[in-house]
Amino acid sequence: MLKVSSVFRKLPRDRPLLGLAAGAGFFALASALRWLFGGLSEGFGPMTFLPAILLAGLFGGIRIGLAVAAVCTLVAWVLFFPPYGTFTLATPHVITMGIFIFTAALELYVIRGLNVAINDLSEARERSSTLFRELQHRVANNLQFVAALLMRRRKLLGPDTAAADAIASAQARLETMSRVHRRLHDPSSIDQPLQDYLYGLCTDLIQASDSPQVRLEVQSPSIILSLNALMSLSLIVAELVTNSLKHAFRNREDGTISVTISGAAGVHTLRVADDGPGLPADFGKGHKDSLGQGILQSLARQLGGSLVFERGPGAVARLDFHS
Repeated sequence: MLKVSSVFRKLPRDRPLLGLAAGAGFFALASALRWLFGGLSEGFGPMTFLPAILLAGLFGGIRIGLAVAAVCTLVAWVLFFPPYGTFTLATPHVITMGIFIFTAALELYVIRGLNVAINDLSEARERSSTLFRELQHRVANNLQFVAALLMRRRKLLGPDTAAADAIASAQARLETMSRVHRRLHDPSSIDQPLQDYLYGLCTDLIQASDSPQVRLEVQSPSIILSLNALMSLSLIVAELVTNSLKHAFRNREDGTISVTISGAAGVHTLRVADDGPGLPADFGKGHKDSLGQGILQSLARQLGGSLVFERGPGAVARLDFHS
């Protein structure tokens, strides 16, 4: 059902010329079938016009659908039932025409309702998207504003105090977090090579962490993802890299995080690994990380895959997904 509604939203509705072309094409086909089968089609002949009315209303809008329905009704009334060329109908044929007119009206009514519902949903989706973009913009601006306040405080404390150094570090992290936030929610990211995009994203995360000396390795083929898929993949990579930075490099000044994407023909594998101590023995058995794991699995399902964790040297997360 979800796929059907998605296809319907993509149909080019309210295109009068397209609607007229579709209606005329199926009208001609129905007329040809009527004369081809001759008397065999009497009694149900007008029903062959229903696809023409349906497609005309679906592509061209309700007005085009009504116009095609009127033409089909007139032609069926005059030419599909004896005596041909007149508006005289026998009782059985009157019933057939009544059923045809009712069915055509029902088709147009349903199409009208679907068009209104889809248009309302599209407008609501656009409003939500605009509000979401505005929210992300405000969050990034607020991070930069806090960074600016910290910079002013640092100047008041002087350059040689431990507090000034701590504030400078916090300021740098906030600025980096702001860049990460903007990068995650920037639609222009879809035009970047995926490897360059992921490298920039992970570099910002490392610079904002307590382990800025961690080495980063990113490998990815030149694959094209939709904006929604890129967003889900970015959030997964950001969460996994952040987890590595939090847990893999305690009491260490350096280390390595690798982000690798491999595969082809629409099926790919993401692998995020570090050279830390690896996953704890009780990983996945408690509720400590249930929220984070739930979010990661939800994002993985949006890509048509599932995320699995492996032990072994270091911590390894693997996601098979579809592009």
